[in-house]
Amino acid sequence: MVVSLYTPKEIQALTDGSGEPAVVIRNGKRARVAAILNTWRIDDEWWREMISRQYFQLELKDGPVMTIFHDLTSDKWFQQRY
Repeated sequence: MVVSLYTPKEIQALTDGSGEPAVVIRNGKRARVAAILNTWRIDDEWWREMISRQYFQLELKDGPVMTIFHDLTSDKWFQQRY
């Protein structure tokens, strides 16, 4: 069986009043968002299975930069690994 190393991992995100992530919870640990460095949206493949995602590149208070997305069709959050 082949498994992609870059498969998005489901996480939890707590949002502020505007719907942007303020806290990321991964592996049971909370990390506060220090800054949103970039954001973009992808809407694609309407002819097959709809993909609608809002991406955020975040700088966390504890230092690391990570990319997460909100899957707008399932209302779930994922960490995107590259």
